Amino acid sequence: MTFENMYIYMMPGCPYCARVDRFMDNAGIEMEHRSIYEGTNRDDLVALGGKSQVPCLVVDGEPMYESMDIITYLNGLIQKD
Repeated sequence: MTFENMYIYMMPGCPYCARVDRFMDNAGIEMEHRSIYEGTNRDDLVALGGKSQVPCLVVDGEPMYESMDIITYLNGLIQKD
């Protein structure tokens, strides 16, 4: 399952990012991942939501933080299909 209207900011070594990534892998969810260590991604994340907290799921331009909130949201999407 691919979601094109959303992407997620992650950071290597972040246990909360790994939790979300594991859920996405197990659920077969594919979307763009943006490492905050690449290019201007960290600056873009701060400009979007005012902080560099990861994981951050961006849905239609709106940031969503907290790994369990992200998992709950994504799980709701896949349950609808």
